[in-house]
Amino acid sequence: MIARHAAWVGLVLATLAGLVTTLLGRPIAGLVLTVTAAVGIINSLWLEHVMVRMLQPGRAQVSRGTAALIVARMGLWGLLFAVVFVLRQYVELWAVAAGMGCFLVALAVAGLGREHGEGREE
Repeated sequence: MIARHAAWVGLVLATLAGLVTTLLGRPIAGLVLTVTAAVGIINSLWLEHVMVRMLQPGRAQVSRGTAALIVARMGLWGLLFAVVFVLRQYVELWAVAAGMGCFLVALAVAGLGREHGEGREE
């Protein structure tokens, strides 16, 4: 599964970036970066779960659990950005962007690995 591979890559990237940021004297930016990447990783895992449920051959349907997961995904992003907005005087925008970048790079690496034959589902 691509999201699981991306979760591990994203975890490593976000941890390293958060650690470097903290060591450079910006612990709040490191925390924001790490939390943003974590929300992205959690959302990709949930999205993959939703897509597996919805795209079953012969029984493509949306159950209550699937709909709830879709709503929870959007709610998690909304909560993250609401907290960032409320704490905007303490949050540096580049840290949010770097967290999103860690998450997107992880998805790209996982997708490229799949393209080259790694992580192939059987």
